Amino acid sequence: MSHEADAIREKITAPLRELGLTAEEVRAHAAGRHRKVTVTVDLDSDAPDPVSFDHIEQATRLVSELLDELVLWREQPYTLEVTSPGAERELTTLRHFRRALGRRVRVAAEPDGGRPAECEGILTAVREAPSAEEPGAELEVEVAGEPVRILFAAVSRAQVVVSFR
Repeated sequence: MSHEADAIREKITAPLRELGLTAEEVRAHAAGRHRKVTVTVDLDSDAPDPVSFDHIEQATRLVSELLDELVLWREQPYTLEVTSPGAERELTTLRHFRRALGRRVRVAAEPDGGRPAECEGILTAVREAPSAEEPGAELEVEVAGEPVRILFAAVSRAQVVVSFR
């Protein structure tokens, strides 16, 4: 992460939380005379509710005001983009999976010693490890009416899939 991105993340994290949002990703990119700050925000909850246009509007105003207080790229002009993770978001944390409950997902997992296996179905459960002695967190995906259990630690890639069926 760049120095600018680190400074931005530090400045916006707590104020976004007060709005019920979290900064999923902060990118600060400079190429020649063009500079761009991209902040991806998500709801700071496990609820499957989508990020609304109102959330993006509030976050944009807040982030813009906060960035006015920072000296970025020696005060050269830049473009600010505040966005949501999108409909087909990548799932990398247990919170992401909890937010995707009930949605269609594609998950690639690496079984012990084998090559990644991929499945697509409805995410029906996200279970935390019940104790230190038990296996880690587990996902359950319903594929063709049958539950498939996947250890979170074995997931190599996962994303929400938009289906118009």
